[in-house]
Amino acid sequence: MTSIDLLKFMLPDFLVDHFEVVSANNTEEILHLYFEEKIKPPKEFDTLELVSKGFQDEITNQDFPLR
Repeated sequence: MTSIDLLKFMLPDFLVDHFEVVSANNTEEILHLYFEEKIKPPKEFDTLELVSKGFQDEITNQDFPLR
């Protein structure tokens, strides 16, 4: 089991279902996680024709408490 597999146990189901953890690194007391959106859209959108509009800029979430 890799460290990324272990992270999947701590992440919300939505992130695990729709995004792939591509890397993680730890600097001092900060954990940086990097995600890529999975190609397959959620099942509720299977009947729709979806058009990709590209990606948003990278964001930083500074508050993600583990509960």
